[in-house]
Amino acid sequence: MTEADFTWNVPVELELPCGLTRRFLNAYDALDFLDAEWPTRRGPAYERALRLCRNALRGARAAELARSAFIAAADEAGMRQCLNPRKRVSFLPRARSAVA
Repeated sequence: MTEADFTWNVPVELELPCGLTRRFLNAYDALDFLDAEWPTRRGPAYERALRLCRNALRGARAAELARSAFIAAADEAGMRQCLNPRKRVSFLPRARSAVA
């Protein structure tokens, strides 16, 4: 099985708690982030995303299901999905708005 077998039709872009934007192309990218960098590491959506991303690496049919579960886990953790796919990925923190 190759990486193309578990690549998502549409990448997922998340706005991370630190203000950076990160793009995930497949279940492998998502699983790596869930295992190594996920901010909460708990919750039913997180557990489901872990399970489904692992399953997607074993069989191509589960790739899009893993994508949906990863988006749900991001929502559970308070990370917003960037819905504008044309938006350039930024590695700079967001500008903070002034508090009046």
